[in-house]
Amino acid sequence: MTDERDALIGTTQPTENQFSPTEMVERGTVVIKKVKYAVGLIWQPLQDPDNPSPEIREAMETDADSDLYCLRITASPQYGLGRKSMGHRTGELSLAATIASALSDKTSICAVFKVDEGWYFVAVRNDLILSENDVLFKTQEEAENAFYRMMSVPDWDVKIVPPDWNVDGAITKPIESIIRESRVRVRLEELGARKKNQILLVIGIALVIALLSFVYSMFTVFTPVIQQEEKIEPIAIPEIIKPVEPTPEKPKPWEKIPDIKTFSNKCWNNAYQLKTLNIPGWALGIVTCTTSGLTTSWSRGSSDIWTNPPRIRWIKAALNEYKMTNVNIQINKDGASAKGSVSFYDIPLIASVPLYTEQQLWEELTDIKQAVNLSIEFQRKTVLDPPDNPDGSKPEHQQEYVYYLFSITSSYTPFEWLTFFSKFPGLELTKIEFNPLSEPDDPNKWKYEGRIYAK
Repeated sequence: MTDERDALIGTTQPTENQFSPTEMVERGTVVIKKVKYAVGLIWQPLQDPDNPSPEIREAMETDADSDLYCLRITASPQYGLGRKSMGHRTGELSLAATIASALSDKTSICAVFKVDEGWYFVAVRNDLILSENDVLFKTQEEAENAFYRMMSVPDWDVKIVPPDWNVDGAITKPIESIIRESRVRVRLEELGARKKNQILLVIGIALVIALLSFVYSMFTVFTPVIQQEEKIEPIAIPEIIKPVEPTPEKPKPWEKIPDIKTFSNKCWNNAYQLKTLNIPGWALGIVTCTTSGLTTSWSRGSSDIWTNPPRIRWIKAALNEYKMTNVNIQINKDGASAKGSVSFYDIPLIASVPLYTEQQLWEELTDIKQAVNLSIEFQRKTVLDPPDNPDGSKPEHQQEYVYYLFSITSSYTPFEWLTFFSKFPGLELTKIEFNPLSEPDDPNKWKYEGRIYAK
């Protein structure tokens, strides 16, 4: 089961609070041939390469520790987020981007290199550096575990390992020689740096214009003025023509998608808090999360086995004890059941422009379904915006959007699925279900539903 999970969603890395500040800094940089490279960046697809600043700024606001970034402009543009707390500095080269550039003829790369600081692991899939797979490990065992988990995913263009690993189909190549072949330099910078350069450019242009104006004014001062009698013509008042205002373009369905990470976190936190409540005689039912909120229920057990029959008040007392004041309770008229709900008010809406065509989506989803032993169902759907008129005619400017509706059931938590969800730009997660009575390895413990829009 572990191999199947890792084949699908990639390597799950330790969270930062597991490491001391010194260890975090050590895991943030490596030195190769006296050049310091940044590692451990968080990589995300870039939706608007022409204007990346708003997108990056929004990501930095979500992750307050991020204070540096770099851009990787390829057929599949990306940005990486860095942290000064990890030892990253302005101007440092990204090691993952450098390796991806050197091996630009390969779209899928899985590699481990022995460096002075430990073992460096990087994975690139479909020309995208995988999020949380730009990692420096301290031990060889950690690096081997990450590498072999990724090997469960088929069709790597190149696999690179240290010479003593003896992996079938893999090659051995020093990292120094790979770096020498890179022609693209991707460096970390602060978000305000570009804006400062733009301001300096504007100031420079303004100074040039001011200088030209001064020269022109001096020239006119010393030029003789010849006065001529002018015939004053009546001034014709031009007809005022109102400009035609263009019809505002209707937003596409993927331009305002609820942020998957925030949605998953809210569902996870509330579901597990409800599961930990100790309410004698009451059983928690299925927990269902949508982007508007969470709903669940409690059912009352048989009173025959209880000295004191279960009471409604016990539910409210447990919620107050655990300080879950955001849960709204509705008691059934017979007192034998209750419904609970939690509203989600602050899930941000983001733009997630589709990257894959309809055919590419089908191939990717089919490949994943074939590679793992999990219940993954998907089917092609279309939506018309705006829909057909009541008489069946087509309204003006109607658009047809293609998407794949997916449904997944497994024992894996939302955190373990985040890498899968982030693989598909244009993915909208619409529902998460959690069965609190299931066993840890129950394949029906979690259920995920959503849609992935085609390019």
